[in-house]
Amino acid sequence: MNTVDSSLNQKKTDLPSASSIDFPRLIAFFGPDGAGKSTQADLLISYLNGNGFKVKKAWVRSTHTVAFLLWIVFKKLNLVRGQSKAAKQMTIRPAVSYLNQRSYGAVSPITTSPPVLKGSLSKFIWSTIEVIGILPVVLLQVYLPLMLGYEVVAERYVADSVASIAYFLNDENFADSLNGKLLLKLIPKRTMFVYVDADYQAILNRRAEAAGPVEYTEFHRRVFSKVASTLNARYVNTGKLDVDQASAKIIGFLQKDL
Repeated sequence: MNTVDSSLNQKKTDLPSASSIDFPRLIAFFGPDGAGKSTQADLLISYLNGNGFKVKKAWVRSTHTVAFLLWIVFKKLNLVRGQSKAAKQMTIRPAVSYLNQRSYGAVSPITTSPPVLKGSLSKFIWSTIEVIGILPVVLLQVYLPLMLGYEVVAERYVADSVASIAYFLNDENFADSLNGKLLLKLIPKRTMFVYVDADYQAILNRRAEAAGPVEYTEFHRRVFSKVASTLNARYVNTGKLDVDQASAKIIGFLQKDL
């Protein structure tokens, strides 16, 4: 029996009840594209379901609503940075639904070709639009399920939003700005963050052309490293661990902290 199978079949007594004051209500993953967040989120959901928890999956990033429409305008006016080959091949679809987690067909090409924004005022306006667009997504995908008694596992949450907006603005210090701090205020009590990381070569080996440009990945990793310290995030490097080992380590974080 492999590590994950062992973890998923542990007795319910390994974890406290969902009503425990110590148990996280939200477990949020963040990290570069291709590091393995989706896989680990799904494995954790299976583990929690097996231990009797009611779980909802969430997906929150930037470029969901108004920002997506504005990006289309920027693209029509050729006011975007160069796109990777993978981004050019992707179909631009409607932005991520408020209520349901979906694949991010609309998001990847946007985040690899942000608009050209010059000046502090234009950057502030854009980041404000992004934050306003994120608010209803947070309320419907995270806060509503929490109010209904679910545990929430977020494949992406505000840490990813901060990194995405930072890349749009070409500002690695966006987390320290007014809007960056406002995004980090959207974190519910009893939240545990898990930083799922991998170096670019490991991501490239997994995703080939879909990995995107190295500059894009490394920019996000620098922002994530900074945000991870602020969020007291647990760290997993999937470039050095296989899927089973990474899953066991994440479950170990949950058990040890409790």
